Amino acid sequence: MAESFSGVQSRVTGHVAPGFEPVVHAFAAPIQARAALGAACTIFHRGEKVVDLQGGWKEETRTDCWSADTAALVYSLTKGLTGVAAAVAVSRGLFAYDEAVADIWPEFAAHGKGRMTIGEALSEQGGLAAIDFKLTLDNMGDEDAICAAIAAQKPNWQPGDHAGNHAYSLGWIASELIHRRDPAGRRLGQYFAEEVAGPLGVDVWLGLPDSVDRDRLARIEGFHMQDLFIRHTTMPWPLTFDMCLPGTLAFRTLNNPLILEGPGALDCEQFWRIGQGGAGGIATSTGLATIYQAFAEGGAKLGITPEVLDYLKRGHAHPRKGLRDQVLTADMYYSLGFEKPFDEWEYARTRSAFGSFAVGGSLAYADPDDEVAYAWITNQLGTGKWDDPREKIVRDAFYRCLEAVA
Repeated sequence: MAESFSGVQSRVTGHVAPGFEPVVHAFAAPIQARAALGAACTIFHRGEKVVDLQGGWKEETRTDCWSADTAALVYSLTKGLTGVAAAVAVSRGLFAYDEAVADIWPEFAAHGKGRMTIGEALSEQGGLAAIDFKLTLDNMGDEDAICAAIAAQKPNWQPGDHAGNHAYSLGWIASELIHRRDPAGRRLGQYFAEEVAGPLGVDVWLGLPDSVDRDRLARIEGFHMQDLFIRHTTMPWPLTFDMCLPGTLAFRTLNNPLILEGPGALDCEQFWRIGQGGAGGIATSTGLATIYQAFAEGGAKLGITPEVLDYLKRGHAHPRKGLRDQVLTADMYYSLGFEKPFDEWEYARTRSAFGSFAVGGSLAYADPDDEVAYAWITNQLGTGKWDDPREKIVRDAFYRCLEAVA
């Protein structure tokens, strides 16, 4: 029987299974310390929801508490959702990871991209991190124009040599592939809604429909560029400087369309509706964890084939010249829309895990071998990149509990 509780000081509500009580204290600590405005965490183990917590506030005025049905913009956790949609598409025979992108999308072959496989493209090895198309909130929903620009573009590096954070472009590439092969011609947002979120009954959207009450959304408290220096945590210093220097790959990737306004500028109705597949997802923590639970338990609920699940667990081949992210200036292992554990970032107990992290500190993943599905999200963006201290103490507490109850 799970324990339900309500902590007044940090406005924490929810429940944990017996043996996981220390997770509550770890979760509440950054909220009590005002390091997190609001947050939510949901964790499954062996099919049981052992942690389901919400705490803090939905907005800077600290008027409305974060509740069980509160959803938020989850930035690059969206990439994992795009990876999920692609895995469903591969399992249903729309395309294969080892198929050339240009076989589906002939225009994509421009500037030597003709041999790039879908696996390479989804593993952020394609050199299309920084795109030349000038993005604005007004044109980010014009997928036809953006995808035409991506197809025509010269890659930032020789495809397959390196990988680098494809902050937005990953979503458009996946969307175009699905659109061209799906018999119904659906793009990513609709495909995800009908083939992933709908069957699982989860509150996760790539493109927020009118039917969703906007009062459910936690509003983002962002940061500005100067905060990266003043409140520096886990972000690599070279990346911190590169993000502020026009002309660098990091600047061209991460500041198009933001241009120094910071990621909080995307938390608006116009962006919510677009459903951008690299950074535009909106979700509850329970919804995210439930999607990853479908993979942790084998993928049958979404029709994931054993071959696809094995590929996700094993991971796509590393870039030829190593794991150093050409955008983030640190090693990172990208694979098929997700990030995988590797020597420098063992975020789960087994290497079978796959998931995604987001600017501001959020993290969500599945670990099929360990039968774990995990999601932690916040509306106060930290200035780290991965292993945000507010999230990591929760994850560490969970694993300590898991070892104690095993």
